[in-house]
Amino acid sequence: MCRLLTTIILSSIILQGITMTVSAQDSASSVNATPMYKGTETLAYEVVNTLDANIEIRTYPQAVKVSANANGENNAFGQLFKYISGANSVNTDIAMTSPVEMSASSTKIAMTTPVEMTMNNNKMQMSFFLPAMYDYESAPRPTNPGVKLTNVPSKTVGVIRFSGLRSEDKVAEKTAQLRDRLIQANYQIISEPVVMGYDAPWTLWFKRRNEVMFEVIPAAS
Repeated sequence: MCRLLTTIILSSIILQGITMTVSAQDSASSVNATPMYKGTETLAYEVVNTLDANIEIRTYPQAVKVSANANGENNAFGQLFKYISGANSVNTDIAMTSPVEMSASSTKIAMTTPVEMTMNNNKMQMSFFLPAMYDYESAPRPTNPGVKLTNVPSKTVGVIRFSGLRSEDKVAEKTAQLRDRLIQANYQIISEPVVMGYDAPWTLWFKRRNEVMFEVIPAAS
């Protein structure tokens, strides 16, 4: 059954030892303010169509993510956590002269949601999205050669939202439900399913926000 989804990107906040500030905000709907989910910056998006109460079409702007490949989830997480904790280099202006001199220093980077995980050939690829203040050019460069920055282009996606635990059976059910509804609405699916979890592992199951997502080509008008 674990082979049911060819490529599953499992997004969750695995903030081991990190205290999260609870906020009433849980969506990326504010235009001028940074979108937040329970006190943590989350990816901004715009809802462009609602197909059902729990199914919507979204557009995501360009983003930057940092990824690591490792044997196991904890190892990948550790590499990325070191990156956001200071294992990076950033160019800092040190003289307001011409030419401007630059020196390498490190910076701490805030945690965001979601965290992406992909299992390929028993190798874990995990990705953190950088805060919106960074683009690919300004993002701090990893000092670990095994950690890579990637520019993620803007995209249109179909999403189904559900609560509870992300069991294989439930993910398969929601994936099939979303696929059928998108096809019915004349959207062309152009990606493998993505599973996203927005809450820490210790969150009560009935308070968890989960989503399955497909990248799509918008329906013809």
